Amino acid sequence: MNRELNNTSTTIVTALFDIDRDKWDNFTMSYDSYLAWMENMLNIDQYMVIYTEEKFFKQIFNMRSKFVPEKTKIKVVSLKDSHCDKLWGTRIRTVMASEEFKKDVSFHDVPEMCKPWYNILMYSKIYWMNLAINLNYFNTENFMWLDAGTFRDLGNDAHKQYNIQWPIKQIHKPTFFCHHDTIRITDEKQHCLSQMRFIHGTCFIIPKQYFQDFKDDFENTLNNMLKNNYVGSDEKVLDLVFLENTDRFDLIVSDWREYFTRLL
Repeated sequence: MNRELNNTSTTIVTALFDIDRDKWDNFTMSYDSYLAWMENMLNIDQYMVIYTEEKFFKQIFNMRSKFVPEKTKIKVVSLKDSHCDKLWGTRIRTVMASEEFKKDVSFHDVPEMCKPWYNILMYSKIYWMNLAINLNYFNTENFMWLDAGTFRDLGNDAHKQYNIQWPIKQIHKPTFFCHHDTIRITDEKQHCLSQMRFIHGTCFIIPKQYFQDFKDDFENTLNNMLKNNYVGSDEKVLDLVFLENTDRFDLIVSDWREYFTRLL
């Protein structure tokens, strides 16, 4: 028997994995901080699929169980055995280790230019969304990616402000948040190697019916980058995907972490 589709509901997809970020020389971040930030998201009254590793499972489970465990699937998986690593990992590591790539890079200490596992983790968003869509545990039409650390306000009881059904705003086609109302790129390689960003990788929404085309475009763009011996953050891939066919997507102008108010 077919379940009735929740046309107005959204499944939030997120993930948390240890890539030794607490041990980096630059852009260091503790996983205690990530878990504290994640609690804000885990209080959202919405369907949620969470991919993580065994070490984080219990704390995530306990935080989410205080609120809406019946709207939750937590899947323990391995990043080092992920579809993204199998498909792209060797090529990403080879490009990032090459002298040609290192010579082209201006910002050597940023994660996307020196940490292959960071890029593999960021690109994996697409594959976790794909898995969540294929299984569609809650039979929803829309799927939203949210980084684990999206809502970083750490005041007392900050998480309680997210304790509502969200998002409210209707979504009709793939929707990205962007620092500007237009995206202009003159040199794709230089853009990918730069620190200029348009689309946010932190949060985006893809209706189920459009996801396969979006995934194909993402993979084709990433493949072309690697063929030309460079990589960029997942945000750079999204910038280029958007420019391939701007009419297929919606942009919402937003600063970092303003997504909650933009979708009320």
